[in-house]
Amino acid sequence: MMATFKFRLEKVWRHRRKIVDQNSIALAGADKRVATLSRQIVELDRNIDRYSRSMVSPGGQALQVPDLIAGATWLEHLHDLNEDLDSRLQIAVKDLDRHRSRLTESWRDLEVLSRLRDRQSENWQLDQDRKERKEMDEIGQYRAFRHDGAKFSP
Repeated sequence: MMATFKFRLEKVWRHRRKIVDQNSIALAGADKRVATLSRQIVELDRNIDRYSRSMVSPGGQALQVPDLIAGATWLEHLHDLNEDLDSRLQIAVKDLDRHRSRLTESWRDLEVLSRLRDRQSENWQLDQDRKERKEMDEIGQYRAFRHDGAKFSP
């Protein structure tokens, strides 16, 4: 019957692997949030530019005061939205960095266990090979003794 290698810390390795997977998913979500906020900021900047250009009257006609006040109020609102998005983006970037460092740390932990498992597996295989060679040598010695013993029998 052939024995198989059993890593004593297999449950720990599997748990660490799950942590790596969870951290990978969290990192992807954080990256997606940063990308979404970045796109929203770019789109809002375009809208602010577009609206600012529309405030200039084509053909040199003067805009009415209520239109100017409404336009200025709207631009102020858009700038406030932009500041809010910028602060949310900064928080999201910090969150992304935190998730990135967690993933790196969990990968390191997993790599340490993987190297330990590989080393133990190699040592186990070497022991198995030694045991097999020893058994084969014993069988060979026994057969040689039986064979030589039969020749020298009176």
